[in-house]
Amino acid sequence: MRGMKQIAAVLLVLAVCPALAAAQTGGDSSRNVGVVTTLAGNATVARVSLAHPQPLRFKDDVFLRDRISTAEQSVVRVLLGGKALVTVRELSTLTVTEATGRSVVDLSSGKIAMGVLRQRMRPGEVIEIRTPNAIAAIRGTVLVVELIPEPGGSSGVPRYTTKLHVIHGLVEVSDPKNPGAPPAQVGAMESWSRTGSDPSTLAPLSRPAAERVFVGLHAAPQIAEGPSEFIQSVTAREQAKAIAVAEFLAPGTVGAGAGGDGGAPSTPQTGATMPGIADAPVIPSLASASAPPAAGGGSAPARFTFSGQTVTQPGSFYSLSRGLTDSPAGPIIEATNSRLSIGQNVMDVSGAATFSSTGAAALLSLDPSTLTAASLLSLSGGARFTLVDSLLRDQGGVLALQSDFLRLSVGSTFVGGGTSALVDLIGSNASAAGGLLSVSSGAMMDLVNASAPLLSLTRSAALATGSSLADLSGGASVRLGQLASLTASSLTIQGHGLSLSGRATMTVAGDLFRIANGSTLTIANGALLSLSGRSSLTVGGALINFIGTGNTLSISNNLCGNGCTMIGNLPVFVPAGVAVNQAINVANPILNLTGNTLNIAAGSAAIVVTGGAQVKQGP
Repeated sequence: MRGMKQIAAVLLVLAVCPALAAAQTGGDSSRNVGVVTTLAGNATVARVSLAHPQPLRFKDDVFLRDRISTAEQSVVRVLLGGKALVTVRELSTLTVTEATGRSVVDLSSGKIAMGVLRQRMRPGEVIEIRTPNAIAAIRGTVLVVELIPEPGGSSGVPRYTTKLHVIHGLVEVSDPKNPGAPPAQVGAMESWSRTGSDPSTLAPLSRPAAERVFVGLHAAPQIAEGPSEFIQSVTAREQAKAIAVAEFLAPGTVGAGAGGDGGAPSTPQTGATMPGIADAPVIPSLASASAPPAAGGGSAPARFTFSGQTVTQPGSFYSLSRGLTDSPAGPIIEATNSRLSIGQNVMDVSGAATFSSTGAAALLSLDPSTLTAASLLSLSGGARFTLVDSLLRDQGGVLALQSDFLRLSVGSTFVGGGTSALVDLIGSNASAAGGLLSVSSGAMMDLVNASAPLLSLTRSAALATGSSLADLSGGASVRLGQLASLTASSLTIQGHGLSLSGRATMTVAGDLFRIANGSTLTIANGALLSLSGRSSLTVGGALINFIGTGNTLSISNNLCGNGCTMIGNLPVFVPAGVAVNQAINVANPILNLTGNTLNIAAGSAAIVVTGGAQVKQGP
């Protein structure tokens, strides 16, 4: 996805132990046969047990004989039996039923797409899509079926045209009024059509036509829980002890730059028969828990991939809790030229859950896209989070967070050891109402084995925070190699550069800040460092290391009170009666000041240490 606009046909691949179509009669209307995985807009369900149709909701169960209807500008996706995903377009109606040994979707109006995993079909098992004048038997296919009312019906009987477009696999189409006739064989990249009882036609399906087939079938995934929780939810509904697995099959791509130049399609994967379909029904890709990491230290495909899409999720995009475990070998999100609007956190891990990423790629990759959310990541309740590479890598995007980038609390643990910055902003324009990092209530972050900074800004990136860049409190503990690095970029902080209180501790092996190649660090209404409540900071390198020339550090506040003491070009404040050298032990806090600018407003303190806190800088 990096630097490429991916245009791919998507096939849902699912594995759940129980079969959707066990050889049963169709009389059990209380039996669960599926779950709603996406609901964009409005839809209703008419059910045998309900006196009137009721609104359909995200994650609702779907029962035998349910009749689902979508309103205008609405899309619904239903996971049926763990082996078929049905996408229902606006102004469509379908009913889920059964015949002997066959699962049946009756389409009475509109348009649907279906993806079926052949590997999970039992011998002789078939899923059918039925319209008034066609029966499509499916054993492992990606297809789209349209039912179009036609004028000219006699005696008040409606007349329909059924259009069936096969993207992948083989479909047998029969005449419901002549079941003894041989079925038509419709293969990959073919379209079958029939009006009323007229003879059917079969024609090739071109790539442009195949792309048009999916118009109206696009909607962002609305999986509000993490993969492990989603799997648990689905399997509990469909049969205990089942395992759900899903992954994208994306055999076709279009090479493009950041904006997409519509280059020629690339060669499909070996054996692939599907074309490159722009934004085919997008579904989450849930990696198998037993899947090994990619060879050579690479990364598996992203679980959620967006290209040129608008995604709206009112809650957290991904959540993991209740002691569950997730170990992805690839990114959670890859987005290109998309808009992601998330009401809460992008990722939320809590309740003693364990998340351990093994892939050598950024967990959240935007290239470029617009993201709004409360936070990128929230850890709480004893959660443990382990990461190999970056948490976020954004190139040329726009980020707006209503809180902090990262929030750790209530005994949670974050461990990272990658060679890339945890938050890597490349030419990005980012803002946060909070800061970069908030750690509290005994939470711990350990990045001491990481060779990159917590934050990296490069290529004219700009970040503005509404509070301190990093805020540690309540016994929090953080170990870093470096806090922040700016290269030809700007960082504006409304608050302290670093704030420690309540016995919090931070250890930085290298420099606290590196400012390079004409960068600007502005700290307004705060100090570079503010420590209180017996907290402690140890920095092995410099507090500020200027690289090259033309860089600027500006600090403004009114924290000097009755006066500050100068230490190494920096005004520092400690309470009356406390020896400065007891609270602040610095050897060489600023490196390479020549050719760079240090602006500290009158009456402003660069370092504030109170309440028995201590700062140590230098070897």
